[in-house]
Amino acid sequence: MNIDIQTHHGESLAAEIGKLSEFRLRYFREYPYLYAGMEEHVQKYDAEQKYIARYIADPTARLILVRDMDADGEIVGIAIGTMLSYEQEILRQASEQLYRYGIVPEQFFYFGEMIFVPEYRNKGLGRQTLKTLKNAGKEQGCSRFCFLAVDREPNDVRRPVGYVDSEMIFQKFGFEKTDIAVSFDWPTVQADGSVKTVANRLAFWVDR
Repeated sequence: MNIDIQTHHGESLAAEIGKLSEFRLRYFREYPYLYAGMEEHVQKYDAEQKYIARYIADPTARLILVRDMDADGEIVGIAIGTMLSYEQEILRQASEQLYRYGIVPEQFFYFGEMIFVPEYRNKGLGRQTLKTLKNAGKEQGCSRFCFLAVDREPNDVRRPVGYVDSEMIFQKFGFEKTDIAVSFDWPTVQADGSVKTVANRLAFWVDR
């Protein structure tokens, strides 16, 4: 594969950030996210626009686009990162937990999402993209890295047969799960196939 990985910020991020929503809407319905952003009733409000607008306003945000140059430059992966000190909702919910854990937000670069087209998964692109995100954080003075991951129960009936637990992948990449957790509401696919906006627990992971 002839892969090109680009980093965008400022005006170029603003021009390309809509692609993050496209990937979220296309692939986040999968377990464990179960995000039903494509549902008709969800389209009636601009939650996605509000979500990406905060990255446009964030001077530390870095958007990573992964392109397959053998496929006319098709975007096959996307990721976003920002300094943890700019993630106001995380800080609002978990500031005391972060403090007890010895986490100084100004030292951490936060990985928001990393999404790949299914055919391009498990091909080493995640490791390359992660390295690019880390470099983006280091350029801004961050020495540590973190992210949130959806934390479902092991016996969740929505868990697909043969699903590979992402925690093993995170550990392989050098991260460890903490006791810190936050909660975010989004339209979520239920066990019966219906969609309800409910709270979803996300666990906080840091580099070792």
